[in-house]
Amino acid sequence: MQTGYDTQAAYATVDWTVAETLIALDQPPLAVGDVKSYQTWVIEPQLPKNTIDLGVRLQPNAERIAALSHSFKSLTFIHSQFYAALNEKLAPYGKVYNVDFYKEGNAWENVVAATQKIGDIIGKPQAAQQLLSQYQKDIDHYRPLLQPFTDRPIALVQFIDTRHLRIYGENSLLGEVIRQLGFKNAYTAQVNNWGFQNIDITELAKLPSNTRFVVIKPYPSHIATALTHNTLWQRLPLAKSPLILPAVWTFGALPSAQRFIGIFAHGLLQGGEQW
Repeated sequence: MQTGYDTQAAYATVDWTVAETLIALDQPPLAVGDVKSYQTWVIEPQLPKNTIDLGVRLQPNAERIAALSHSFKSLTFIHSQFYAALNEKLAPYGKVYNVDFYKEGNAWENVVAATQKIGDIIGKPQAAQQLLSQYQKDIDHYRPLLQPFTDRPIALVQFIDTRHLRIYGENSLLGEVIRQLGFKNAYTAQVNNWGFQNIDITELAKLPSNTRFVVIKPYPSHIATALTHNTLWQRLPLAKSPLILPAVWTFGALPSAQRFIGIFAHGLLQGGEQW
Protein backbone atom coordinates (compact mmCIF):
# COMPACT_ATOMS: atom_id res chain seq x y z
CA MET A 1 0.00 0.00 0.00
CA GLN A 2 1.26 3.48 -0.76
CA THR A 3 2.60 5.72 1.96
CA GLY A 4 1.63 9.35 2.34
CA TYR A 5 -1.32 10.96 0.63
CA ASP A 6 -2.00 10.09 -2.97
CA THR A 7 -4.13 12.81 -4.52
CA GLN A 8 -5.61 10.69 -7.29
CA ALA A 9 -9.23 9.59 -7.00
CA ALA A 10 -9.47 6.16 -5.40
CA TYR A 11 -12.52 3.92 -5.39
CA ALA A 12 -13.33 0.99 -3.14
CA THR A 13 -16.32 -1.32 -3.03
CA VAL A 14 -17.57 -4.39 -1.22
CA ASP A 15 -20.00 -4.92 -4.10
CA TRP A 16 -18.89 -7.18 -6.96
CA THR A 17 -21.44 -5.67 -9.35
CA VAL A 18 -19.96 -2.23 -8.77
CA ALA A 19 -16.45 -3.66 -9.01
CA GLU A 20 -16.99 -5.21 -12.43
CA THR A 21 -18.61 -2.01 -13.66
CA LEU A 22 -15.71 0.15 -12.48
CA ILE A 23 -13.26 -2.16 -14.25
CA ALA A 24 -15.29 -1.98 -17.46
CA LEU A 25 -15.28 1.82 -17.20
CA ASP A 26 -11.48 1.77 -16.97
CA GLN A 27 -11.54 2.92 -13.34
CA PRO A 28 -10.69 -0.30 -11.47
CA PRO A 29 -11.38 -0.21 -7.74
CA LEU A 30 -8.40 -0.06 -5.44
CA ALA A 31 -10.04 -2.41 -2.97
CA VAL A 32 -12.84 -4.98 -3.22
CA GLY A 33 -14.67 -7.23 -0.78
CA ASP A 34 -13.88 -10.96 -0.75
CA VAL A 35 -11.45 -11.02 -3.68
CA LYS A 36 -10.99 -14.80 -3.68
CA SER A 37 -14.72 -15.51 -4.04
CA TYR A 38 -14.98 -12.88 -6.78
CA GLN A 39 -12.57 -15.02 -8.77
CA THR A 40 -14.92 -18.01 -8.34
CA TRP A 41 -18.32 -16.40 -8.91
CA VAL A 42 -17.59 -13.47 -11.21
CA ILE A 43 -14.25 -14.40 -12.85
CA GLU A 44 -14.40 -11.72 -15.54
CA PRO A 45 -13.68 -8.91 -15.78
CA GLN A 46 -10.59 -9.88 -13.81
CA LEU A 47 -9.55 -7.81 -10.83
CA PRO A 48 -6.12 -6.18 -11.08
CA LYS A 49 -3.50 -8.30 -9.32
CA ASN A 50 -2.77 -5.54 -6.80
CA THR A 51 -6.42 -5.22 -5.68
CA ILE A 52 -6.66 -4.95 -1.91
CA ASP A 53 -8.99 -7.46 -0.27
CA LEU A 54 -11.43 -5.80 2.13
CA GLY A 55 -12.51 -9.14 3.55
CA VAL A 56 -16.09 -10.29 4.09
CA ARG A 57 -18.40 -8.10 2.01
CA LEU A 58 -20.98 -7.48 4.74
CA GLN A 59 -18.28 -6.97 7.38
CA PRO A 60 -15.25 -5.42 5.68
CA ASN A 61 -11.93 -5.16 7.50
CA ALA A 62 -11.91 -1.87 9.43
CA GLU A 63 -8.11 -1.71 9.68
CA ARG A 64 -7.67 -2.01 5.92
CA ILE A 65 -10.29 0.65 5.31
CA ALA A 66 -8.56 3.01 7.75
CA ALA A 67 -5.21 2.35 6.09
CA LEU A 68 -6.72 3.17 2.70
CA SER A 69 -8.06 6.48 3.96
CA HIS A 70 -4.61 7.39 5.26
CA SER A 71 -3.03 6.65 1.88
CA PHE A 72 -5.54 8.32 -0.41
CA LYS A 73 -6.82 11.83 0.08
CA SER A 74 -9.85 11.31 -2.15
CA LEU A 75 -11.40 7.95 -1.27
CA THR A 76 -14.87 7.04 -2.49
CA PHE A 77 -16.97 4.00 -1.60
CA ILE A 78 -19.68 2.82 -3.98
CA HIS A 79 -22.09 -0.03 -3.34
CA SER A 80 -25.70 -1.05 -3.78
CA GLN A 81 -28.48 -0.53 -1.26
CA PHE A 82 -27.96 -4.13 -0.17
CA TYR A 83 -24.86 -2.91 1.68
CA ALA A 84 -26.39 0.34 2.96
CA ALA A 85 -25.87 -0.78 6.56
CA LEU A 86 -22.17 -0.06 5.97
CA ASN A 87 -22.74 3.60 5.08
CA GLU A 88 -22.26 4.89 8.62
CA LYS A 89 -19.17 2.75 9.14
CA LEU A 90 -17.53 3.93 5.92
CA ALA A 91 -18.52 7.61 6.03
CA PRO A 92 -15.62 8.71 8.28
CA TYR A 93 -13.13 7.45 5.70
CA GLY A 94 -14.50 8.90 2.47
CA LYS A 95 -17.51 9.70 0.34
CA VAL A 96 -20.18 6.99 0.18
CA TYR A 97 -22.56 6.44 -2.73
CA ASN A 98 -25.39 3.93 -2.99
CA VAL A 99 -26.23 2.73 -6.49
CA ASP A 100 -29.12 0.34 -7.01
CA PHE A 101 -28.75 -2.22 -9.76
CA TYR A 102 -31.44 -4.45 -8.30
CA LYS A 103 -34.71 -3.02 -7.03
CA GLU A 104 -38.39 -2.97 -7.97
CA GLY A 105 -39.13 -2.23 -11.59
CA ASN A 106 -37.65 -3.27 -14.90
CA ALA A 107 -34.42 -5.18 -14.30
CA TRP A 108 -32.72 -4.02 -17.47
CA GLU A 109 -33.64 -0.36 -17.02
CA ASN A 110 -32.34 -0.52 -13.45
CA VAL A 111 -28.98 -1.92 -14.57
CA VAL A 112 -28.60 0.70 -17.29
CA ALA A 113 -29.50 3.56 -14.92
CA ALA A 114 -27.09 2.31 -12.24
CA THR A 115 -24.29 2.01 -14.80
CA GLN A 116 -24.87 5.57 -15.94
CA LYS A 117 -24.90 6.78 -12.33
CA ILE A 118 -21.54 5.16 -11.64
CA GLY A 119 -20.22 6.81 -14.79
CA ASP A 120 -21.38 10.16 -13.42
CA ILE A 121 -19.89 9.50 -9.97
CA ILE A 122 -16.43 8.75 -11.37
CA GLY A 123 -16.64 11.53 -13.96
CA LYS A 124 -16.77 9.20 -16.96
CA PRO A 125 -20.29 9.42 -18.38
CA GLN A 126 -18.99 8.83 -21.90
CA ALA A 127 -17.32 5.59 -20.82
CA ALA A 128 -20.67 4.37 -19.50
CA GLN A 129 -22.29 5.16 -22.83
CA GLN A 130 -19.49 3.38 -24.68
CA LEU A 131 -20.03 0.31 -22.49
CA LEU A 132 -23.72 0.31 -23.39
CA SER A 133 -22.87 0.69 -27.06
CA GLN A 134 -20.41 -2.20 -26.96
CA TYR A 135 -22.99 -4.39 -25.26
CA GLN A 136 -25.47 -3.63 -28.05
CA LYS A 137 -22.84 -4.51 -30.65
CA ASP A 138 -22.38 -7.88 -28.95
CA ILE A 139 -26.13 -8.51 -29.09
CA ASP A 140 -26.28 -7.48 -32.75
CA HIS A 141 -23.36 -9.78 -33.59
CA TYR A 142 -24.62 -12.91 -31.86
CA ARG A 143 -28.37 -12.64 -32.44
CA PRO A 144 -28.31 -13.87 -36.08
CA LEU A 145 -25.78 -16.58 -35.25
CA LEU A 146 -28.03 -17.97 -32.52
CA GLN A 147 -31.31 -17.67 -34.42
CA PRO A 148 -31.34 -21.42 -35.32
CA PHE A 149 -31.47 -22.25 -31.60
CA THR A 150 -34.40 -19.99 -30.70
CA ASP A 151 -37.03 -22.66 -31.37
CA ARG A 152 -36.70 -23.90 -27.78
CA PRO A 153 -37.43 -21.89 -24.61
CA ILE A 154 -34.55 -21.43 -22.18
CA ALA A 155 -34.48 -22.31 -18.48
CA LEU A 156 -31.61 -20.53 -16.73
CA VAL A 157 -30.74 -22.17 -13.42
CA GLN A 158 -28.14 -22.54 -10.69
CA PHE A 159 -28.19 -25.53 -8.37
CA ILE A 160 -28.29 -24.66 -4.67
CA ASP A 161 -28.24 -28.31 -3.59
CA THR A 162 -29.51 -31.61 -4.96
CA ARG A 163 -33.18 -30.63 -4.59
CA HIS A 164 -33.26 -26.86 -4.90
CA LEU A 165 -32.42 -24.43 -7.67
CA ARG A 166 -32.46 -20.74 -8.47
CA ILE A 167 -34.30 -20.20 -11.72
CA TYR A 168 -34.04 -16.84 -13.48
CA GLY A 169 -37.16 -15.26 -14.91
CA GLU A 170 -37.90 -12.79 -17.66
CA ASN A 171 -37.31 -9.76 -15.41
CA SER A 172 -33.69 -10.59 -14.63
CA LEU A 173 -30.35 -9.57 -16.08
CA LEU A 174 -29.79 -12.85 -17.92
CA GLY A 175 -33.47 -13.17 -18.74
CA GLU A 176 -33.26 -9.85 -20.53
CA VAL A 177 -30.10 -10.91 -22.36
CA ILE A 178 -31.72 -14.03 -23.81
CA ARG A 179 -34.79 -11.99 -24.79
CA GLN A 180 -32.60 -9.53 -26.67
CA LEU A 181 -30.92 -12.48 -28.38
CA GLY A 182 -34.31 -13.68 -29.60
CA PHE A 183 -35.07 -16.45 -27.08
CA LYS A 184 -38.12 -17.11 -24.93
CA ASN A 185 -37.76 -17.79 -21.23
CA ALA A 186 -39.26 -21.11 -20.13
CA TYR A 187 -39.96 -19.70 -16.66
CA THR A 188 -42.66 -17.03 -16.82
CA ALA A 189 -43.68 -16.87 -13.15
CA GLN A 190 -42.98 -13.85 -10.97
CA VAL A 191 -39.45 -13.45 -9.60
CA ASN A 192 -37.91 -11.33 -6.85
CA ASN A 193 -35.98 -8.08 -7.30
CA TRP A 194 -32.85 -10.13 -8.01
CA GLY A 195 -34.57 -11.80 -10.93
CA PHE A 196 -34.88 -15.34 -9.62
CA GLN A 197 -37.11 -17.70 -7.70
CA ASN A 198 -36.01 -20.62 -5.55
CA ILE A 199 -37.74 -23.80 -6.70
CA ASP A 200 -37.78 -27.47 -5.82
CA ILE A 201 -36.44 -29.80 -8.47
CA THR A 202 -39.94 -31.29 -8.83
CA GLU A 203 -41.14 -27.97 -10.30
CA LEU A 204 -38.97 -28.51 -13.37
CA ALA A 205 -41.65 -30.93 -14.57
CA LYS A 206 -43.93 -27.91 -15.11
CA LEU A 207 -41.65 -26.37 -17.73
CA PRO A 208 -42.36 -26.90 -21.45
CA SER A 209 -41.22 -30.34 -22.59
CA ASN A 210 -38.86 -28.88 -25.20
CA THR A 211 -37.10 -26.59 -22.72
CA ARG A 212 -33.36 -26.15 -23.16
CA PHE A 213 -31.97 -26.51 -19.64
CA VAL A 214 -29.03 -24.15 -19.05
CA VAL A 215 -27.03 -24.71 -15.86
CA ILE A 216 -24.67 -21.98 -14.71
CA LYS A 217 -21.69 -22.91 -12.54
CA PRO A 218 -20.57 -23.06 -9.79
CA TYR A 219 -22.61 -25.69 -7.99
CA PRO A 220 -21.97 -28.26 -5.21
CA SER A 221 -19.43 -30.85 -6.37
CA HIS A 222 -21.72 -33.82 -5.74
CA ILE A 223 -24.62 -32.56 -7.88
CA ALA A 224 -23.86 -34.64 -10.97
CA THR A 225 -23.61 -37.88 -9.00
CA ALA A 226 -26.75 -37.13 -7.02
CA LEU A 227 -28.77 -36.44 -10.15
CA THR A 228 -27.90 -39.83 -11.62
CA HIS A 229 -29.77 -41.36 -8.67
CA ASN A 230 -32.73 -38.97 -8.86
CA THR A 231 -35.62 -40.79 -10.54
CA LEU A 232 -37.60 -37.62 -11.26
CA TRP A 233 -34.59 -35.94 -12.85
CA GLN A 234 -33.92 -38.93 -15.06
CA ARG A 235 -37.50 -38.82 -16.36
CA LEU A 236 -37.42 -35.14 -17.32
CA PRO A 237 -36.92 -34.49 -21.06
CA LEU A 238 -34.75 -31.47 -20.24
CA ALA A 239 -32.32 -33.69 -18.31
CA LYS A 240 -31.18 -35.48 -21.45
CA SER A 241 -28.89 -32.76 -22.77
CA PRO A 242 -28.40 -29.89 -20.31
CA LEU A 243 -26.16 -27.05 -21.42
CA ILE A 244 -23.53 -26.50 -18.70
CA LEU A 245 -21.92 -23.07 -18.69
CA PRO A 246 -18.96 -21.68 -16.73
CA ALA A 247 -19.59 -19.25 -13.91
CA VAL A 248 -21.01 -15.83 -14.62
CA TRP A 249 -22.18 -13.32 -12.01
CA THR A 250 -25.94 -13.64 -12.33
CA PHE A 251 -26.42 -10.60 -10.07
CA GLY A 252 -24.05 -8.54 -12.15
CA ALA A 253 -24.30 -5.64 -14.57
CA LEU A 254 -23.26 -5.01 -18.17
CA PRO A 255 -19.87 -6.77 -17.92
CA SER A 256 -21.56 -9.95 -16.67
CA ALA A 257 -24.21 -9.60 -19.36
CA GLN A 258 -21.46 -9.40 -21.98
CA ARG A 259 -19.67 -12.40 -20.50
CA PHE A 260 -22.91 -14.36 -20.54
CA ILE A 261 -23.54 -13.54 -24.20
CA GLY A 262 -20.15 -15.01 -25.08
CA ILE A 263 -20.33 -18.18 -23.01
CA PHE A 264 -23.98 -18.82 -23.90
CA ALA A 265 -23.23 -18.46 -27.60
CA HIS A 266 -20.14 -20.64 -27.33
CA GLY A 267 -22.12 -23.28 -25.47
CA LEU A 268 -24.82 -23.41 -28.12
CA LEU A 269 -22.45 -23.29 -31.08
CA GLN A 270 -19.57 -25.40 -29.77
CA GLY A 271 -21.05 -27.34 -26.86
CA GLY A 272 -21.05 -26.66 -23.14
CA GLU A 273 -18.91 -27.94 -20.30
CA GLN A 274 -19.14 -31.29 -18.54
CA TRP A 275 -20.85 -31.76 -15.18
